Amino acid sequence: MRQPEMMFNLVNKGNFMKLLYLSSLVLLAACTSNAPVHQKSSAGYDSQSQARIRLYGQNGKPSYAYTGIDCDTNRKGTKIGVGGSLGDAFGSLVGASSSQSMGIPETEISKNVGKMNGLASRAFFREFAIPAGKPVNAQTFYIGLTNTLHTETHTIIQHEGSCSSNMASFVPQAGHDYEIVGSKGRSCGVSVFEVGAQGELTPVAVEPAVRCQRR
Repeated sequence: MRQPEMMFNLVNKGNFMKLLYLSSLVLLAACTSNAPVHQKSSAGYDSQSQARIRLYGQNGKPSYAYTGIDCDTNRKGTKIGVGGSLGDAFGSLVGASSSQSMGIPETEISKNVGKMNGLASRAFFREFAIPAGKPVNAQTFYIGLTNTLHTETHTIIQHEGSCSSNMASFVPQAGHDYEIVGSKGRSCGVSVFEVGAQGELTPVAVEPAVRCQRR
C-alpha cells in the first residue's frame, strides 16, 4: 500500500538533488562572473595634459591613488579610490557593484575581473583622468574579517589578518593609460602597468612614495 508514497518520495528526492546541483552551478557562475561595465563620458579628458588610470577594488580589498602631487600646490595629492567607501563595499558585498570605463583598452585583467571575486566580495574597476607629469602614489589594502562563534560555554572570536601594501609612486605621461593592480587573495602588494592600444601590459617601474617636506 505504501509503494506509491515511496515512489513519490524518491521522485521528490531526485528533483531536490537536481535543484541543488543546478543551484550550485548558478552560484559558481555568479562567483566568477564579471561586474557589468558602464561607459562614462570621456569628454573632459585632455590627452595633452592628462593620463588615464584604472583602479580595481572590492569589499575588503580597496585601492587608492593620490594623484597630481605638487609640493607647492597639492602636497598630498587628490585622493581617488575604489572599494573603500560604504557604498562601494555594500555594492560589492551584495553583488550589485558595476565597473565604469572611460575608454582605456581592455586587458586580460579587466576582461576577467570576476576571477578576483571572493565570498560576498564582487570585484570591479573604475577609470579616471588624472594630471600627467606629476607623481601618483598608489596603495592597496586587505581588510580581514572577524568571525564570532558562540557555544554553551565559550565565545570564540577569530580575526583574519589585515595588511596594506607599501605606497608606490610613478609619474604618468600625457595621453598614456595605466592599470593599478593589487595582489591576489589575502596578501598585499601593488603593481602598475602601462596599457597599450591593444590591451597589452608593460610593467612600470615604481619608486617609494613621494612625500613633500614640511615647510
